[in-house]
Amino acid sequence: MNNGNFTNPFGNAAAGSGFEVYPQALRAATDDVFAARDKVLKFGQQDLAQVVLRDDDVGMLGARAGVVEMFNNAIAHIRDKTDKGAMQLGQFGEALDKAADYYDTQDEADFKRLRDLEKGMG
Repeated sequence: MNNGNFTNPFGNAAAGSGFEVYPQALRAATDDVFAARDKVLKFGQQDLAQVVLRDDDVGMLGARAGVVEMFNNAIAHIRDKTDKGAMQLGQFGEALDKAADYYDTQDEADFKRLRDLEKGMG
């Protein structure tokens, strides 16, 4: 299903389904998703960047047991996961924005059809 430059992100599955879509609600959700992405990025890139364990923090036994390396590897793994999660949130936000664009275009086309019908009746 195509309308101008926008393709229905749901294919024909949503056609005639009885659901109403409000583009402004999608845009508000998009803003929330991007805000969540930004918080996840800040957590991974700024907050966790300060979390580092050193040999002096755990003493000789902890250093010999590899506690420092295991801890720092775990933090690095969490930071990697937060980066990937933020990227997925960004992609989701972009998809919501694209869907809102599509439905805005649909609304404009519907309004034009109604206006043309009204002109033809008058």
